[in-house]
Amino acid sequence: MEKTSVLAITKNGVKIGENLKELFPHWKIFSPSKLSNENNEIIWYSEPTSEKIVELFNSNNALICLFSLGAVIRLIAPHLKDKKTDPAVIVIDDKMNFVISVLSGHIGGANELTEEIAEKLGAISVITTAADVNKTISVDLVGKEFSWKIDDDSTVTKISAHMV
Repeated sequence: MEKTSVLAITKNGVKIGENLKELFPHWKIFSPSKLSNENNEIIWYSEPTSEKIVELFNSNNALICLFSLGAVIRLIAPHLKDKKTDPAVIVIDDKMNFVISVLSGHIGGANELTEEIAEKLGAISVITTAADVNKTISVDLVGKEFSWKIDDDSTVTKISAHMV
């Protein structure tokens, strides 16, 4: 994904971030300076994580969070706009067991990226969108390969419901 940042706030998260940096060299890894080690590939920050996550949420196409799903939801909830503009948000647990697509699964590409990360890490991908779990087409993605856009999405949910 074009502009992706990883936010790690635990020691294990930093290790996972270092692993992700090897797999995806163009990604930027951020972690609080209190966890700082000798790795100059990580961008160490001093502001509160509650501020850093908002900055990253608003300036990336994808945000990978290496901490609990509940904490991520609480931190980003006030900043959610809509599925057409919010970035993909993915959570990876502290033991690297699960890669969870949280937000902007279809349009933002979180589901596809979740699968890719999980495969490379040997983790289990968690995707909950109805079209994906029912192995049917996502109306949101019709024409994506041709760069088509949905002008009026007022009936997308209704059409999607009929397909699953």
